[in-house]
Amino acid sequence: MTHRSIILIAGGALFTLVSFSACAPAARKRAATNESEPVNPAPWRNPTLSRGSIPAVYVIEWGKADNRITCALLAPAALGAGMGATPRAATFSGGWAVAYDKGETRSAFGVAGTATKAADRGSWKWPYDLRWADGSNVGYGPEGGTGPNELAYLEVRGQQCLYNVWSRLGRHHLEHLLSQLRFVDLNNRK
Repeated sequence: MTHRSIILIAGGALFTLVSFSACAPAARKRAATNESEPVNPAPWRNPTLSRGSIPAVYVIEWGKADNRITCALLAPAALGAGMGATPRAATFSGGWAVAYDKGETRSAFGVAGTATKAADRGSWKWPYDLRWADGSNVGYGPEGGTGPNELAYLEVRGQQCLYNVWSRLGRHHLEHLLSQLRFVDLNNRK
């Protein structure tokens, strides 16, 4: 377990906040993230997924996308609470997307490489964010500011697109999906 002290000055008074965190990386409220350098390795820096290990719809949709040269294919290595859901093509004009239907819930969660350039995303106003050691970052929270769906805007270092990841299964599921994203090796068909 690690701890970090944050010193705040408000109205002339000095406050020291001590926060504790377990070994696993955790999202922090936006105000606290600027206090330290990111040290967590990005999940997509783990070994790539093989083309044969992901649902074929990912490769099909990515292959049709206008932005495939500037927006690498990312897919979750594990679905967590979404296990057993059915993947399908989803519409993201100019980009690619895969949504998962679970039970009666259409588009329960999914991943998209949008046609929006990461540099054009504007300012983020999300209640949670994460930064990784490779310079990638994500802002996320309730969709539209009120939910109940959770949405993330993900900027991956070296990619020009803005990725969207979403979940109707809750914030913890969204965080799980983010932690499981991997690049896909399209040449490895195993």
